[in-house]
Amino acid sequence: MTRSVTPNSGRAEIQVNANDRDAPTPEAAPILSIDDLRLVVFIIRCARIIAFLQRVVPGKYLPPREDRVPGSLLKRLIHELKKLIPKWKWTSSARAIPRSPAKLGDEFFYAITALRTSRLELWRAGYTECVAVLDETYLLLYSIGIRATQRKRRSKAQRLDTPAP
Repeated sequence: MTRSVTPNSGRAEIQVNANDRDAPTPEAAPILSIDDLRLVVFIIRCARIIAFLQRVVPGKYLPPREDRVPGSLLKRLIHELKKLIPKWKWTSSARAIPRSPAKLGDEFFYAITALRTSRLELWRAGYTECVAVLDETYLLLYSIGIRATQRKRRSKAQRLDTPAP
């Protein structure tokens, strides 16, 4: 293992990483199961479709603006997950993409939740940025789900409170 040396304006040299503990650097591909690789492909496909729908489809078919996943986060997620797929090997998706936007969001959330179980392997393999974006996306999707559940409860309560004509 090589250590870099930084000159200190002519005085003693300062060794960087002198403790022989370098930060993990990404390898060719992490050690993930084929199921995890299929989940990665599924998440990438879902993220691309969600980004497309949020840009193109009229608002009446989509959740409110505050419940949409930012395009920049989707782009970052796709970019980081593409690093996990070996370029020499084609990997099929975990399952078919749902046609309903609501089911698409649910499946996207569940796939990210499932892939996060491999976050330790990803981190050890040096894919720290991938782990960070998975965590960030998970937290955002979880909060969106909480808000959607609260809206359903409020609308149900409002229907029960209104007197029948």
